[in-house]
Amino acid sequence: MKKLIYPALVAIAMGFASSHAQAGAQQGVRCQNGFQALISDGNKKLICRKVIPYERDAVCPPAYNLVDNGTAPDQCVIRVPNTGIAHRVAPTAPPIVPTPWQTVVSELAQVINPNGPDKFAATVHEFRFPEQGNVYVGDAGKGVDCPAGFDGDKVHNGRGIRCDKFDGSARSADCDGIVGWEWKKDFSGAEDRCRNIVTGETGPTKPEGMSKIQHDLERKSDEIGWVLNKRADARDTWQRKVYRFPIQ
Repeated sequence: MKKLIYPALVAIAMGFASSHAQAGAQQGVRCQNGFQALISDGNKKLICRKVIPYERDAVCPPAYNLVDNGTAPDQCVIRVPNTGIAHRVAPTAPPIVPTPWQTVVSELAQVINPNGPDKFAATVHEFRFPEQGNVYVGDAGKGVDCPAGFDGDKVHNGRGIRCDKFDGSARSADCDGIVGWEWKKDFSGAEDRCRNIVTGETGPTKPEGMSKIQHDLERKSDEIGWVLNKRADARDTWQRKVYRFPIQ
């Protein structure tokens, strides 16, 4: 084993299945507390990783003594009786024994300790699947990705991602005229509104081609959303969006 001033790198891929309660696709998925969110590919890929320092004491073969050499590598020394001759070998450390869901990508490295016995150190990477999504099983080190054709957004304060895409063309803002509502342009700032012709009460618009009840039901769905585009001096539009959980 080599003597280094810095730790070696060890990556441990935890292949645990995600077991948390499933939330809606519109909320997205997130890394568990204590895990770093590695987000890439335009916010469409998420890997959850925890970095864990790993340290072992330097050990010597039987009958050898560990000799502290200060800023030089410590050595294991045995003296041949009645000769004054010393035999020296490098110390070792107990190996990392990976479990089936772990991957060791580099050996432990001896770390110089000028004020005491040297240690052997590494950095362990522990991976977990994100929570609040599908049930994921396998190699969590590969993370999860948005399905083909879906965009990605950062959510949960940068600790997760959400997958979405526009569904169809934007629709003009409209009102349920059949039940006594009329469309009013820029009624509330740049936002169009619907006004009841009997009571004068106002409310939000809906997309053209569907009822207000249908619109409200879709907006309550975890997999469908509607985005209002406010347009001053022009009729507002509604854009339908669909959401899906990331996949393996």
